[in-house]
Amino acid sequence: MLEDNNIRNIFKTSKELIEEAYYQIQKYQNKEFIPAKTGYSYLDEAMMGGAFPQNAIAIGARPGVGKSYVGQIITGNLLNPLINPQASDYLLVNCEFEMNPMDLVTRVLSRKMGKPIKHFYDKPTSVEETKIKEILEQEKRNNIIYIPKPCGIAEFNKAITHVLNKNNGKKLIIVKIDHIALIKKMGGDPKRVMDDFVATINELKLAYGNVFFLVISQFNRDIEGRRSPKEHAPRMSDFYQSDELGQLCSIMVGLTNPRRMGYEEYMYFPATWYTNLDRFKPINKKTTFRTEGLLFHHVLKVRQGGIESLENTIFPEVMPGYGYLYGEGGVRYINNERPPEEPKSFTLENEEFDDSPYD
Repeated sequence: MLEDNNIRNIFKTSKELIEEAYYQIQKYQNKEFIPAKTGYSYLDEAMMGGAFPQNAIAIGARPGVGKSYVGQIITGNLLNPLINPQASDYLLVNCEFEMNPMDLVTRVLSRKMGKPIKHFYDKPTSVEETKIKEILEQEKRNNIIYIPKPCGIAEFNKAITHVLNKNNGKKLIIVKIDHIALIKKMGGDPKRVMDDFVATINELKLAYGNVFFLVISQFNRDIEGRRSPKEHAPRMSDFYQSDELGQLCSIMVGLTNPRRMGYEEYMYFPATWYTNLDRFKPINKKTTFRTEGLLFHHVLKVRQGGIESLENTIFPEVMPGYGYLYGEGGVRYINNERPPEEPKSFTLENEEFDDSPYD
């Protein structure tokens, strides 16, 4: 039985709660804390201006589509002082449960140099080597720390609690988890472990006033079987353990690369919809989207403000090398050292694709 003092600690009076909340609101009003921009305007809009402390967002996709890549883009922008003037007072905790250090580095190089991942396993030119070293030096930063392999829930809680306590004066501590289902099960039931993990994240989110969680999650296979154009788009239920994540996260975003699933055209909708995205539609057809070189972001849940209030719930991201197709300039990267390879067709047995910067 709880002692009286412990019971009292569970409660807050309405006066305490209201005053604490208004104090936080005043910090935003006075620009003591400026919402942290992700670099994706649609996402910043959905988050009421950017990343706020004591919030969590989830990014989900099937394997190899681009969720880790998008997570890297977001965290890179959050720590960029040209985008976020308070970034020097941020800390990033990268919980990399999926990729080894070499995978992480080659993906960073691929993104920043616009070349396929396999390019970096060949001997670089002197110019490339200089650029590679410059990029890697930029990645060695005091405000980024790693948990470089899966751990158990107790270990995670202890480690993150230590970091949060040690850095309670930071304006923002970003904890990125990639991906959430790879937490060590320690012999436990997978669903129960996920429930406990989400509950642990939620407790940390509410207990510390400067933490923000970016959760990368896997999609189940359901999206691969929806062949009707009216059913193409991701849904909240596509997330692994969607109910638990839906309770934790204020924003949920689903990613899909329809070209990989063999679609020449993506979705079907009235011609009056998405008029601001006309450049991504076939020239003589305004009821669907093109697919070549496009990664589609879908906002699936918004806790604050409501999804109906958003100007953009779909964001087609142009992949590196395809800007020329959509009026963004540039040319496709051509590797003259080897003949072009035939594009792989999508099958359920071959869901992973080589050399994508969107892994």
